[in-house]
Amino acid sequence: MQGSSEYRDVWVYCEVQDGELTRPTTEIIAGARKIADKVNMKVVGVLLGYNLGNVAREPIYYGADKVIVCDTPLLKSYQAIPYAYVLSDMVLKLRPWAFLFVANEMGRELGARVAYKTLTGLAADCIDLLVEDFVMHTPQGTKVFKDCIAQVRPDFATRIAKIFTPRHRPQMSNIRPGSFTPLPRDESRKGEVVQWEAEIPPEAFAVEVIEEWRLPKSPVKLEEAKVIISLGLGVLKDAKGNPRNPVEAYRYAEKLKNAVEKRLGVVAEIGASRALIYSGIKELEGLIVKDRQVGQTGKTVAPDIYIAAGISGAIQHRVGIMRAKKIVAINTDPAAPIFQIAHYGIVGDLYEVLPKLVEYLGGGEVEA
Repeated sequence: MQGSSEYRDVWVYCEVQDGELTRPTTEIIAGARKIADKVNMKVVGVLLGYNLGNVAREPIYYGADKVIVCDTPLLKSYQAIPYAYVLSDMVLKLRPWAFLFVANEMGRELGARVAYKTLTGLAADCIDLLVEDFVMHTPQGTKVFKDCIAQVRPDFATRIAKIFTPRHRPQMSNIRPGSFTPLPRDESRKGEVVQWEAEIPPEAFAVEVIEEWRLPKSPVKLEEAKVIISLGLGVLKDAKGNPRNPVEAYRYAEKLKNAVEKRLGVVAEIGASRALIYSGIKELEGLIVKDRQVGQTGKTVAPDIYIAAGISGAIQHRVGIMRAKKIVAINTDPAAPIFQIAHYGIVGDLYEVLPKLVEYLGGGEVEA
């Protein structure tokens, strides 16, 4: 067993895009702050790359106490093997108590490699972090591990599961975007920036990067939206069972989005259930795209208001909206599972309710 008293601080691997910390990184710093304060430890941001001077203090402005920067031309282009080599070397020498990554392609790849190289565990796709005692019952007796991280993640069989790593350090997780709210950026926050000198063996560079180009950013901003109007398979029929053109429902949602932004002055967005995304409905091609998917296999969101129109509410979808402040469910089926978590339930036809919401917000009479 690795002695937990030898390990200190909660690390966050910080991702940078276009010279700025990504929003999911700032969210995870807030999550790290939450648990670090409970165990009287520091939050440490870890930055790898090249020409990081302009962003080196950003983790501090978002809540970190310290930043470790490895700035070298060798790390200009992301490659999993050398990046994992540097991070593992840091972990083995500095011994963090916990290490958190974003649950995206890079974070999943790096976190798993670092966990393997440092002989610890990794809890994947977490949506929350808690500090709890872990009680282990064995034939030799009961052992209590004080102040472990309860790594909360969705489970297909139940609502949530808690994962513990009582015997090994660091406790490692990757966190789904949207699981925490970033702390306000504050340039008055004080903290320390230290440089890390890495000696990376040539054999770590398994490939040579010839050219790089960036994919265009998605215009869909579910994680930033204060109001989300999501559509499900209920768009295919009205309350009387008559077939409807699902584009009508999308246009109603679009008009409601615009009315919300104009009336309330906040970001609104259109989301969708997994069932609708993968239904292959020809009319919705280019409108209901993968970037709009909300749920366990899509995006975890935390808007002020989440409107679920024609969504039955499978457990995978409900997990993705658990952090919404208010959930409004519109469904013709009064027994739909979505009503179990809705703050406001409307048993009705989305083709009647959505236009009325638009009119109420001053969007005028609605024509599909």
